[in-house]
Amino acid sequence: MNYRKIPQIVADKLKPLEAYIYLVLASKSDYETNESNVNEDTLAELTGLRREAISKHICDFDKKGIIKKITERRKGERGTFRFNHYYLFTEHYALVSMDLLKEPIRRELMGFLVQLKLRCYNFSNLCRYSVRALADTFVYSKSTVERYLQEAESSGYIKRDKKGIRLLNSNLFIIDEKSEYEFVREFYPESLTDEEILNHKLSSSPLRW
Repeated sequence: MNYRKIPQIVADKLKPLEAYIYLVLASKSDYETNESNVNEDTLAELTGLRREAISKHICDFDKKGIIKKITERRKGERGTFRFNHYYLFTEHYALVSMDLLKEPIRRELMGFLVQLKLRCYNFSNLCRYSVRALADTFVYSKSTVERYLQEAESSGYIKRDKKGIRLLNSNLFIIDEKSEYEFVREFYPESLTDEEILNHKLSSSPLRW
């Protein structure tokens, strides 16, 4: 699977750069077990940060209850070394494609987009929060939220209108197609054709014999 379950707490307790680091860690975890044995040197190389910074952020993730870090000492050919094992919690999650890490945008914007996805309605890519309301749920200011929104919009990742903020790429920010239909029917009914409505009703109706 090329996507991972990103928990709500990533939006609740982290700043955009930290959310990006978590995304990189998640990309090196097992999709089914949510466990990772990636070492800090690899994370440092992938994120472009110093190993010391990675170590600090990982410890912070552990303290905030976002991951569980288990450190063991193992013997190798060159003596004893520390081995870290991580378990990533996935309660109240959204699905994000790891292809986001390949996008030509700065890492802080990647982290912000992940956090914005976590503020969308379930099974959708629409966020109905105002800028002020978003700032009240994040650990950074309203002006910072607005700056990231402007950057995301100018880069083509979101669209803002009177109904809210919509993430535009459902290949990166995964949604369930059947649930999305129900969502679009409620908030964007004018975008549905008669044929789409008819086909959905036929496919979702119980079989009669």
